[in-house]
Amino acid sequence: MKVKKNCLVRVQYRVTDDEGNEIDASDPDFPLEFVCGRGDVIAGLERALIGLEPGSVKQFTVPPEEAYGVHQGDLVKSLPRAGFPAHLELVEGQRFSYRGEKGAELMYQVKEIRPDSILADFNHPLAGKTLRYEVTVLEVTDDYVDGKV
Repeated sequence: MKVKKNCLVRVQYRVTDDEGNEIDASDPDFPLEFVCGRGDVIAGLERALIGLEPGSVKQFTVPPEEAYGVHQGDLVKSLPRAGFPAHLELVEGQRFSYRGEKGAELMYQVKEIRPDSILADFNHPLAGKTLRYEVTVLEVTDDYVDGKV
């Protein structure tokens, strides 16, 4: 069976950035499992897998637009230092999460620490990055219930 919309797919994968630095990889004992077409993985990964069969090995590149989006400058904001506990030692690269007005969990990364403010980046950490995948398709089936075989 070939990968198509609404089928359960299991893959082993490795993803790197443009410099070859590993960003993520599946555990050999726990492959990535998802139902194609539900948006559980980035669009570029799903699109590259369509039509592949178990045993297929593929290397491909996913541009930011089909991954985590382009880096948006308007999502880099200055936050008042007074909004953080005085005893908290802030470090560039540190990540924080909080609940937004509608209850969703939002995250940001400290980009710069200034005397009275913090420069915070609300973009996804992989926004603006081109991703390079190496994928092996292990299994494709439409015989599942609630996303499980």
